[in-house]
Amino acid sequence: MSDDNDEIDEEDAEGEEGKKKGLPKIVLIGGLGAVILLLGAAAAFFLLSGGEDEHAVAEGEHGEEGGHYESAEASHSDAVYYYDLRDGDGTEETITTNIRSVDGRPVIVQFKLTFESSRDDLGPVLEEHVDPIMDQFIVFLRELREDDLYGSTGMQRVRLELLRRVNLAIEPAQVDAVWIQEFIIVD
Repeated sequence: MSDDNDEIDEEDAEGEEGKKKGLPKIVLIGGLGAVILLLGAAAAFFLLSGGEDEHAVAEGEHGEEGGHYESAEASHSDAVYYYDLRDGDGTEETITTNIRSVDGRPVIVQFKLTFESSRDDLGPVLEEHVDPIMDQFIVFLRELREDDLYGSTGMQRVRLELLRRVNLAIEPAQVDAVWIQEFIIVD
């Protein structure tokens, strides 16, 4: 009889251990499911509520009363000024230079540029530094090949390099963008 009780006690103990092992798995799976649902709900909330905040910013509803969205950019004026590259006598400067061609024929490139800036006092700085600016541009353009200028990516690279070089020439002042107004390749 004691053997029967021992067997029953062992079976009960194994059953309880089996239940204990099964219970944490259920809790773990349920908890994992709950975490996934919470993350999905949070993602949906941020995605859906983000559009309304962008709409409010686009409408100009921020910063007037509460000031909680105001930043350094919001207090900065949004005016944009354009400056043509001008020669010392005030005439619009056309950059003309020859570039390398693949087959050795002469190729001439002509540019007319406009600079964009958020500063209204950049005109005199550009006029003061027109010679270093032109020097930077001519050196860069003479390094180019004719194939470097074709296509939108080629022109984008040229614009970015011209922007970098004009900012080097007029340092510490800065230009925000360089716009190519006229671009001619003469064979």
